[in-house]
Amino acid sequence: MSSWLRVRVVLDRLVAVVAMLVLAPVVAVLAILVKRHDGGPAFIWVERVGRDFEPFMMLKLRSMRADMPDGRARGPALTAKADERITPVGRRLRSYHLDEIPQLVNVARGDMLLLGPRPEAPEYVDEGEPRWKAVLRVPPGIAGPTQLVVSDWERHLIAADPDGSAYHDVVLPVKLAIDEWYVETMSFARDLEVAVALLKRFLPGNQPTRMRYRVSREVPEAVSIGEPVP
Repeated sequence: MSSWLRVRVVLDRLVAVVAMLVLAPVVAVLAILVKRHDGGPAFIWVERVGRDFEPFMMLKLRSMRADMPDGRARGPALTAKADERITPVGRRLRSYHLDEIPQLVNVARGDMLLLGPRPEAPEYVDEGEPRWKAVLRVPPGIAGPTQLVVSDWERHLIAADPDGSAYHDVVLPVKLAIDEWYVETMSFARDLEVAVALLKRFLPGNQPTRMRYRVSREVPEAVSIGEPVP
């Protein structure tokens, strides 16, 4: 474990605890809105693969129909933007990533970091793949560089191919390449760059960020996305 990652593990847990206390009223209001819509559970736990391939349960505000007793929806694991299983309230939550706020609990428990590779469901993780071994040397994160680069491209491919083959065969290799690059170059400066780029997503306009240009230069697989390279 690098010295910076050791600092991050401790710092992120402290920040998560403080953020949980500050955001508790907001989460409570959102939970009430989710439950009032259809009476289903406000929160769901979904299985994800964490550091060193250890499985863990990730907490989310429910954004889809509660088809099963635990609040999850039946159907494909991948979710297209126009997926009819997404509730009106859930669509708003997803638009601003508010459904991910409860993952602060996972950060406080040590399952996740604030910034890091996004965790995947077990069915998409191959323990024999060298890139998975490289990426899962660190805990997954609530947000990471792949969200800055592949999100729109990924949504388009999933919408055109909801059975999941395009995600597994096309999207996932690109995400793994970007995540491996991030893990290999993880530092205070890199994390600051990622954090600034993530904040810019909530500002007017949708111009490529410095992080996007850096990825396009340093990760060959990212060229397939078709984003401009300066």
